[in-house]
Amino acid sequence: MRLAAWLAVLLLLPSWLGLAGGWSWLLDLCANFRWQYLIGSAAIAAWALWRRRWPVAAAAALTLLLNAALIGRLAWHPEVGRAGLQPDFILRVISLNVLTPNTHKRAVLDYLTAADADVILLTEVDRRWLNALQPLQAKYPYRVEHPGFGNAGIALLSRVPWQTAGILRAGPTGLPSIEAGMSYRGRSFVLIGTHPLSPLSPRRAALRNRQLAWLAGHVMQLGQPALLTGDFNATPWSAGLRLATGGNLGFRSLQAPWRPTWEARSVLAIPIDQVLCTAPLVIVRRSVGPDVGSDHRPLEYSVGWGMEGRHD
Repeated sequence: MRLAAWLAVLLLLPSWLGLAGGWSWLLDLCANFRWQYLIGSAAIAAWALWRRRWPVAAAAALTLLLNAALIGRLAWHPEVGRAGLQPDFILRVISLNVLTPNTHKRAVLDYLTAADADVILLTEVDRRWLNALQPLQAKYPYRVEHPGFGNAGIALLSRVPWQTAGILRAGPTGLPSIEAGMSYRGRSFVLIGTHPLSPLSPRRAALRNRQLAWLAGHVMQLGQPALLTGDFNATPWSAGLRLATGGNLGFRSLQAPWRPTWEARSVLAIPIDQVLCTAPLVIVRRSVGPDVGSDHRPLEYSVGWGMEGRHD
């Protein structure tokens, strides 16, 4: 039984090690699984109370509180609210990593057609994907497409006109992002879609972090409202997201960004598809879409315009 108690304590450690993700690639990987840690620490606490292992129960309770706080604070955005939202400005956006080898192209096409969003960002698109999605051309005449090798392809489809749009080489990797200067309901803003590297090695994790930090700095220099969205390969608790948020750029959402978008039905489910924005933009609704054959679920959200940017 003592062995079981020590094993329980070891299972609690990743929750705390993830707090030091800025120091190490491996520690940052530990930061991603807060939902799993929340459930696991609750189970360990219950077991320890049943077995009267009071030190283990105390450690599990503290770990439970830690994870609950880290998850729960994603719902805390006192700077945003429904009061003052401009009623004529609601922009509906979908961000979806289609997964390059995904063979369910018809399912993706049918979903995007039925969803009827105003703007669609797609990542991991290659030439075959763009050909398969050609039927969307009539509905989304404004397009920037950059098919890539591997998972570097990206495309932006819009029925909202833009003044400028093109490929943005973000950060040290030079991977393509898309930047579009848009006008909707008489209000101008910039939308940036991006897809940093997945953090599968120390080097890739560092490059992901540098790309997200570069994009955050770029947004701050734009001098106008901005949306930054895509498959960030980073959860809200990771070092990469901490580098991308701060100042005026943040989640600014009326609904917490905690629902998993990657491997949503597995024990590894985590939220790595994100949208960040600057004032006066506010994410007034967000949800996770259906399974369309990718390892990612679509991120669906609606963008509002807050009172900070009232347009008279």
